[in-house]
Amino acid sequence: MKKLPLGMQDFRQIVTGNFVYVDKTRYLHKMLEEGQNYFMSRPRRFGKTLTISTLYYLFKGEKELFKDTFIYDKWDFKEYPVVRISMTEIDTRSPETVEKTLRLKLEKLYREHSLTPRTDDYKVMFSDLIKYLSERGAVAVLIDEYDRPMLNHLGNPETAKAIRAIMREFYIVVKDTEPYLKFVLLTGITKAGIFSTLNHLDELTTQEAYSSMLGYTAEELERYFAEHLETGAAKLGCSRTELIERIRDYYDGFSFDGEHFVYNPFSILNFFKEYKLKNYWISSGLPSSLADYAKSHNLKPEDYINTYIKDGELSAYEIEQAPPRSFLAQSGYLTFKANDPYLGYLLDYPNREVRESFSALIGIEIDPEKRNLKTYSLELERS
Repeated sequence: MKKLPLGMQDFRQIVTGNFVYVDKTRYLHKMLEEGQNYFMSRPRRFGKTLTISTLYYLFKGEKELFKDTFIYDKWDFKEYPVVRISMTEIDTRSPETVEKTLRLKLEKLYREHSLTPRTDDYKVMFSDLIKYLSERGAVAVLIDEYDRPMLNHLGNPETAKAIRAIMREFYIVVKDTEPYLKFVLLTGITKAGIFSTLNHLDELTTQEAYSSMLGYTAEELERYFAEHLETGAAKLGCSRTELIERIRDYYDGFSFDGEHFVYNPFSILNFFKEYKLKNYWISSGLPSSLADYAKSHNLKPEDYINTYIKDGELSAYEIEQAPPRSFLAQSGYLTFKANDPYLGYLLDYPNREVRESFSALIGIEIDPEKRNLKTYSLELERS
């Protein structure tokens, strides 16, 4: 039985270490065949970083890592220069620390490619790096968690605005250097107004063709975790079919187009580790951005359940100004249960785990005695 890649986000480590890898490379192949510049948002812990990592090794030409995947015999595996940046590595405490750590990150990338920057202007450094590397071949740019610097300041609009100005100048380089690029992918949790300057990106978030790119489908659950399902059924004293129904109730139900549904991958992996139906997703660490947002907006879930939201509302606002249903839908606490051509997407909780986790979050903000999230989650399970 293959091991579970809990907490693992590196494609090489997963496929060479006998861990379960749910093959999503057919989506990457489609992207490579049909376009060049992309953006996708998904809730936290849905596999965005693993997707970036998979693309990194693809562009590095490491064919043997892909021998058991869809793309293995469909890609030339030529090596391309890659600029890979994760905004989780940026110090977001202030606009000054953002600028400083952007420079440090770029300096590190210059060293990795045996290059020397001619300036300490972060925007020029980024642009120059792409142009220098293009002399070795068209460049792939992979940026993960693009919105983290702004999300970390939802409760401080002035700081968020100042940081957004810095990030807008940084990201516009991706558009300005397009002739030098082979491929671009930006990922994040939300789509914000910053994309008015990046209107050349193909936004995949709600496209039907990519709706199951992140997360596990029902077919993938049964195919890749067959042995884990058998073990779980034996441990819990139920049939395989009964176990799948229980798992579906807890962890299925996320949809990004209102028609196709996927399981939360983080919760699935944790369930197969413990074989206990628990609220793993929010217990993995309360996102401070959501806690701040919930507190400042006095969130009441019943105000947004069974209401509709249109595609344009998801990207019409800056992150800290987004209306609650837009923010909650993008962050995964609400999802699309249907898609009406006139009304938009119908909002509801994805599943039992999220419904209970959201209640835990609101409870934490209302009752300071229940700030131990894991304890409160267990209280919910017993009730």
